[in-house]
Amino acid sequence: MADILAGARDFILANARLLERRLFEVCFEGAKPEAAGRAVRAYLNLDGGLGHALEPDVRCSQSQPLFIGMGLAALESACCRDGELATGICDFLATVSDERGLVSVFSKDALKSPIASHWLHAALETGVNPTAELCGLLYYQGVDHPWLRRATETIVAVILDNPPKEAHALLCAARLAEHLPDRALAGELARRIASALPGASFFIADAPAQGYGLTPLDFAPRPDSMLRPLFTKSQLEGHLADLLTRRQPDGGWPITWDAPSPASAAEWRGIFTLNALLRLAAYGML
Repeated sequence: MADILAGARDFILANARLLERRLFEVCFEGAKPEAAGRAVRAYLNLDGGLGHALEPDVRCSQSQPLFIGMGLAALESACCRDGELATGICDFLATVSDERGLVSVFSKDALKSPIASHWLHAALETGVNPTAELCGLLYYQGVDHPWLRRATETIVAVILDNPPKEAHALLCAARLAEHLPDRALAGELARRIASALPGASFFIADAPAQGYGLTPLDFAPRPDSMLRPLFTKSQLEGHLADLLTRRQPDGGWPITWDAPSPASAAEWRGIFTLNALLRLAAYGML
């Protein structure tokens, strides 16, 4: 296992962007969380949002909710809280949300830059994905904001009334349940997610994972994750073993889609490699 960690470290140093390199330092080498926070701030635009291809498959510079989700997730992974950044993000999201507080994954401007083919036909309507994830990760940051309160009220009502039937949207809902201050309400959300997840599109319940999709490790990346009880020990152990088999000879993990450029592919492989290490470490396999 030490060889796996060493090989992945070399892969990240050779191929990944600065953000994942700093996250590796924080999570595995004792660097302070602020090191990752400064890397996230490098993507900050003057409007308070995050841009500059923070999601590597969408190469635009403008601020996008999709990018904000990636940045906030990086801060969570590093256990880094930046209230000033989070408040500015709320201010930005208020300018691009509908009257209910919901936002879309990205704006039409994103389609004017190089972009992965799977995003070309993405729905630009506002919805649970990505609003629920953004709300959850902003609660992790400890902020209170009128937009956040309005968006949360809308999203909670939507999920309780008619939970999504697609795994990515359910993962966004899970992020909200994980960090929602009202823990009783969070439990209600978790029960709705539990009822919808087995039949959701893009959910791969049992290993091995064939093709692209989300697995129990996405919903329970750590043993103390709120949704860990939804999955059996056998399911999680199967996906952890499958994750180990996917490691490549160069020390990194692969992606399962066509990226828009070699740079995008390398950056996503850096993200996947770091995520693999975090999950293996969390479950005691590194």
